[in-house]
Amino acid sequence: MSRILWVSWPWWLAGAWVGLWLVPLARIIPLKVLQRAKAPLHAWKGPGGGLAQPVPLFRRIWVPVLNAIVWAFVANTASHPAFWAELPRAGLASTLVLLALIDWDTTMLPDRVVLPLGVAGLFSSYAGFTPHSLSVSAASAAVVLGLLGGLAWVFKRIKGDSGIGGGDLKLLAALATWWGAVGVLYVVLWASLGSVAWYFVWRRFKGLERQAEWPFGPAIAVAALVWCL
Repeated sequence: MSRILWVSWPWWLAGAWVGLWLVPLARIIPLKVLQRAKAPLHAWKGPGGGLAQPVPLFRRIWVPVLNAIVWAFVANTASHPAFWAELPRAGLASTLVLLALIDWDTTMLPDRVVLPLGVAGLFSSYAGFTPHSLSVSAASAAVVLGLLGGLAWVFKRIKGDSGIGGGDLKLLAALATWWGAVGVLYVVLWASLGSVAWYFVWRRFKGLERQAEWPFGPAIAVAALVWCL
C-alpha cells in the first residue's frame, strides 16, 4: 500500500487539483451557456436546485477527493507504460464527474463539454489508446446515436415524450467513441436501473421541487465512470 501511495502521489495531487476546478466549472459553464442563449436561470433547475443555489460546502470536499482517487486508480491499473496513454482516461473520468454535477444542478449537458469528449474519444482511438480503430469508433457513435435516437422518436410518437434528452443522446454517442456500441448499451442498462432507484430514494428522503426535472445524465456518468475504471 505504501508503495502504491508513493508511486501514485503525482496522480493523487494532480487529480485533487483538477477536482478543485470541477466544482466552479460546473457552475461557470452552464451559466455561460444560458447567458449566451439569453435564457432565464430559473427555467433550468434539477434536483441540485439550479444555478441560483449556493454550491454545497460538502461538494467542495468530496469532488476533489473522488477525482484524486480516480486518477490514482487509473495510474495503478495502467496497461500502457506511457504516461500520455493513461491521461486521456483520467480526463474522461473527470469530464464525467463535471457533467454529472452540471446535469444534477441544471438538467443540462452542454455541447461545449460533450462534443469535445467525443472528439477526444476519436483521437484516443486514432492514437491506439482504445481497443478499436478510428473507423470503428466513429461508426459506433453513429450506431448509438441512430439506434437510441430512433427509439426515442418512436417512443415520442406513441407517448408524446421521447423519454431521453438530446444531451443524453449526444453523451452516449460520445462515450461510444471510447468503448464502442456494445459498451454503451451496458452503460445505458445500468444507468437506467440506477436512475430509477436513485429517483425513488431521493423522492423518499429529500423530496423534489415541483419545477425541478429529474436528469438522466448523472446516472449515465456514474455508470460510465464505473465502466471506465
